[in-house]
Amino acid sequence: MRLTIAFIAVNVLFCQSAAGQTLFEFHSGFWLNLHQFLCSEQAAGASGATEWQSAIEYYKREIIPRDLLSDEAAAVNFSLSLAGSEPALAVNGLDPELAAVLSKAAPLYRRLVWPGHDRTNRAWIASLEPLLARYGAPMSRELAAVWQTQWPRAPIRVDVSAYAGTNGAYTTLDPAHITITSTDASYQGDAALEMLFHEASHTLDGNMRAALTAELKRQNRLLHRRTFSHAILFYTAGEIAKRYLSDYEPYAIRNGVLERGWPGSVTILEKDWKPYLQGRTTLAEALDAIVTDYGEPKPAR
Repeated sequence: MRLTIAFIAVNVLFCQSAAGQTLFEFHSGFWLNLHQFLCSEQAAGASGATEWQSAIEYYKREIIPRDLLSDEAAAVNFSLSLAGSEPALAVNGLDPELAAVLSKAAPLYRRLVWPGHDRTNRAWIASLEPLLARYGAPMSRELAAVWQTQWPRAPIRVDVSAYAGTNGAYTTLDPAHITITSTDASYQGDAALEMLFHEASHTLDGNMRAALTAELKRQNRLLHRRTFSHAILFYTAGEIAKRYLSDYEPYAIRNGVLERGWPGSVTILEKDWKPYLQGRTTLAEALDAIVTDYGEPKPAR
């Protein structure tokens, strides 16, 4: 198996399988990185310049309170991704006030901060090259099979950014778009590969989520914690990564994500979901067991 990974256009890197399917399209873009930096707490200390402070105040008031996964926030992030690293920012559907704020903040960021962010982003992408070259194709096949779907025919767009929300990465849909950090210590090395495929799974797991919802309705039960499908996704990406990475401890186990977010979930997933990953049960059987073991009857009305 061979993957071709090479910069072929400004700020764009493609990961392509030997069979010819492009899995990911990586970007390190100026405008999206500026946007994500202004959303982060670190931006406040970057400069005392009036334009910069005005941008920070605008972001605190208008941008940061929005849910990153909302349609509005996703549209802004994707538009800025498409803007790449062009010298000037075209409005292209952006709020004109936001475009003006970014344009005024851009010269200082471009001069003082962006060179370092861009280097870090590109180094992060380059560090993934040998891992994707060895494991990208089989991992994509296995995850698609688990989620009972096909890997997207179009490459998944990945923006690598010094900062990427409060959790280090997030994915929005229609179109599929991953934003992932290059600076968080927990997203380095082998973990970068797992978390890239974790984020990609958000574009693939619709059949599982629908089946879980149907099973909850069938049993007339509720799960102890909502969004348990995300716990399943965390566990799955970690288990698939373990098949390929020597002595690897999955991200959500090593960082306590599963036990913090869904107490008791690791035991349930080991018992009820892992057999499905091993091909010993069906998806329906696995979800039946999870709802039985981690759910509780709906309260009587």
